[in-house]
Amino acid sequence: MYRVILVDDEAIIRQGIKKILQRFAPEWEVVGEAEDGVSGLQQIIRLQPDLVILDFRMPGLNGLECCERIAADSPRIHRIILTAYQDFQLAKAAIGHGVMGFITKPLDRGELLDTLAKARALVDREREEQQQMSLLRHTVRKAAPLAQQLYVQHYLTGQDIHELEQFIVDAGCGLPFEPDGSPIVALAVSPDWIEKDAFSAFDVELFLYALTKFVQEWFAGKPGNYVLQDHAGQIVVIRGCAGDETASAAREAAALAERLRADIAASFKRTVSIGVSRVRPFADMPRAYQEASLAVTYRFVHGGDQVLSPDKLEADKPFPVKMLEQMEASLELLMQGSEAEAYDALDRVVFSEPISPAQLKRFIVHYMLRLAVQLKQMDLDVNETSGKPLSVWLSELEGTATRDSLMGKIKAMIHRLCQSILRERSLLDLKSAERAKQYVRDYLADGVSLQAVADHLGMNASYFSRWFKYATNRNFVDYLKECRIEKAKELLQQGSRTLQEISALIGYADVKYFCRVFKELAGHTPSEYRKRFH
Repeated sequence: MYRVILVDDEAIIRQGIKKILQRFAPEWEVVGEAEDGVSGLQQIIRLQPDLVILDFRMPGLNGLECCERIAADSPRIHRIILTAYQDFQLAKAAIGHGVMGFITKPLDRGELLDTLAKARALVDREREEQQQMSLLRHTVRKAAPLAQQLYVQHYLTGQDIHELEQFIVDAGCGLPFEPDGSPIVALAVSPDWIEKDAFSAFDVELFLYALTKFVQEWFAGKPGNYVLQDHAGQIVVIRGCAGDETASAAREAAALAERLRADIAASFKRTVSIGVSRVRPFADMPRAYQEASLAVTYRFVHGGDQVLSPDKLEADKPFPVKMLEQMEASLELLMQGSEAEAYDALDRVVFSEPISPAQLKRFIVHYMLRLAVQLKQMDLDVNETSGKPLSVWLSELEGTATRDSLMGKIKAMIHRLCQSILRERSLLDLKSAERAKQYVRDYLADGVSLQAVADHLGMNASYFSRWFKYATNRNFVDYLKECRIEKAKELLQQGSRTLQEISALIGYADVKYFCRVFKELAGHTPSEYRKRFH
């Protein structure tokens, strides 16, 4: 049915329209009528019909004035004006207020029915559009949880999150965490029993699938938790922490991990180790992921079937900051294939710091485990890359008796790893790397992404990410951000565009997100940077 209100100061006109509707257009239901503009407008605003038919000349408010009010308060209501022939030119002013048609007096039945047919077609189209929009909103809302999951996973692995962030916001859903403040803790769940070549690939995949589903269901009733599986098969939980009490949040996460470990053991009759990171802001999630992944690998030293955390592992005596910095420098050089430099960086700290043999051995184990995490994040395996499983390397290190023999083992491992890394890098086509960079620069305004560049080069996205890192010694997401901000600097120096325009031209739909990234990389807000050139 279609709902209509009649507003005319002549009762005979209203009565005539109702009779025509009853006989020739019964789909139109008269839900109200009035003899003046004021009372008619009250009914229109209250009843919200599909259509109103108004006389041009009425006491109180005329038809044109009523149309102005309706256009302002209820623009979706369609309007038809009844007008005498001599008033027709004057009534045409109502077109600017959304009037869809005019019917001249004396009333002509054919003209009325034709105009009603047009109104019905408009209402049908609008109802169909509303139904489609409702269905679309429902579909988007159903997809939002998956988008939130992907948002966390992309942030975890350093991929571009901008498009997902925009989708989640447009869907009317909140982001999983506030990047500027939400505290999180990462848990890394790793089976103790899965060793290289000990089980078939199918058995391992089946068990990891079952374990992932178990962990997902275990956290299902606990809001603010996201369960993922990284590319190396490790199960990662990103847990939101309520409040600002870091110590209590860390204790809660450790207690939760203990319950999860026990429940997994009871359900699968197999043990897992769980690494727990420190409590960190959401922006430091990749670092929290690294901490949890590193902690869980310490089961090679401390034994499995337990919860391990950085604080627990460093409880005896932390390494000096300088040692850790040198270790990171050595790892970075190793991942670039720089064998001599990687070993020298490690050798300098080992022979310059006054540490005990026990602490030295612990430091080297830490280096090995940290290296294993780095390789895992690059889709590499210690066994395949170095020729021996990590457990064998650790066992050999444990059996060394002198500092020289310990460093000799490390040197041999660094040599093997660098040879493998250099072999893989030798296969890289540096021209393709330049093509990738040029594609990024050419399509900034189109919201270029890692997936888009990978498709352009005909590569798998995961492989492309690792390939780009090897080819350029830079993370793709960092490179993309830098390109966007460098282009933004050029546009800001020109001074002729607004921040909204610049944001769109470099591929950021959200100007607030653009300003946040700009300040993060440039050290100034876009407005502050512009002032330096004007």
